[in-house]
Amino acid sequence: PIPVGLPIHPPGSIEPLQALLDKGEKAGVVTTFLTEIVHMPECEVMMLQSQSSWSGRVAAAQTIPRELRAAEGYRFPAQFKAFKVPTLLLLGGDSPAFFKAAIDVVHAALPSSRLVVLTGQQHVAMNTAPALFLNEVLTFIAN
Repeated sequence: PIPVGLPIHPPGSIEPLQALLDKGEKAGVVTTFLTEIVHMPECEVMMLQSQSSWSGRVAAAQTIPRELRAAEGYRFPAQFKAFKVPTLLLLGGDSPAFFKAAIDVVHAALPSSRLVVLTGQQHVAMNTAPALFLNEVLTFIAN
């Protein structure tokens, strides 16, 4: 997510993630991040945990606190207005407000972008609604 004035995570939420990481509880870091930061429903977290990609998410858990800290100081650069490559932006219709605000900033900055809202989805529509996700990507590529 891109910081655009709305909080991406609750104050003080990085420290507990770092504490879990320091204890070697990588799966706990990922699960806590998904439920408390991304606001992913428990059923979607369980679905992700059942997939073969879960081990990769857990293996990369150490990046989560670092990336949350880095996002706090990031500002979306204005020079993207010169970026003319057609770009598909996908937003889950049920995503938290900070995702919507961020994608609106990106969409406004990219003159050749197309924004598609995936109704009823959140952050991992490629996993929770793969046919919907694939249809939007293939439609974009075909046009």
